[in-house]
Amino acid sequence: MTDVYHEVMRAIWDHNLHFGLWTSVEDESPNRIAAERMTALHIDKLGARHGWRVLDLGRRVGTSAFRLAEASHADIVSVSPCAEHVRRANARAEALFVDDQVRFVHGDPHAMPFAGGTFDAAWAVETLPHLGDRVSVLRELARVVKPSGVVVVSDFVQRKPVAQGLLDELQPLLNTYDIEELPTFAGYPKLLAAAGLQVVELVDLTTETRKTVPRMQAGARAHYDALVAAHGEEAREYLDQILSPIAIQPSLGYLLAVARV
Repeated sequence: MTDVYHEVMRAIWDHNLHFGLWTSVEDESPNRIAAERMTALHIDKLGARHGWRVLDLGRRVGTSAFRLAEASHADIVSVSPCAEHVRRANARAEALFVDDQVRFVHGDPHAMPFAGGTFDAAWAVETLPHLGDRVSVLRELARVVKPSGVVVVSDFVQRKPVAQGLLDELQPLLNTYDIEELPTFAGYPKLLAAAGLQVVELVDLTTETRKTVPRMQAGARAHYDALVAAHGEEAREYLDQILSPIAIQPSLGYLLAVARV
């Protein structure tokens, strides 16, 4: 995805680009609080602590990696397929004076530049949907994490198998947001097992994340004209797809998985 995507999402959502978590229907927490709450849940599930070396499978400017470093006091290495994002994230780490604790490297998620058993734990916060073959990436996470180490991932899934006609309708949205496919919730244990990972916990966070897309749509409507004026047709494509009625789809859900090597 281009930097236009980043600018659009920052405007309509938050600097923390992953989904938010709300504790109840009545919870009207701001987007930023909800996104930080989601980060905190991932951190809790990972259980990293001082002395650990943790792999962050990232794609953007490293907000979740910085938060993990602050909360756990672990050393974080983040790998991303985009060299420019790595450059910017390392510059941000230097500006925040945490470059001795958080480091960003350019690498292929399907063939990471690390020896086996390098890390105590790894996480992928909503990155798997955008990287192609999930099993290939998960197998790499299992390879670079020590035996019995923890791997935490969050993903977009089909809560129940979706009819092909609906998937066809969703395809333009998925293509625009660089989502390769949507596995099923029930099939996720097999997906993890195929990568050599043992399921510890599968959490369905669909209900807790439901406000994310409507909040994004509200932001898209509020900033539509300004974003198109600033960034042109590419911004319009992102905005039009998120504003499509198909973007709110009860058949789709959000999964958080905890596994061990």
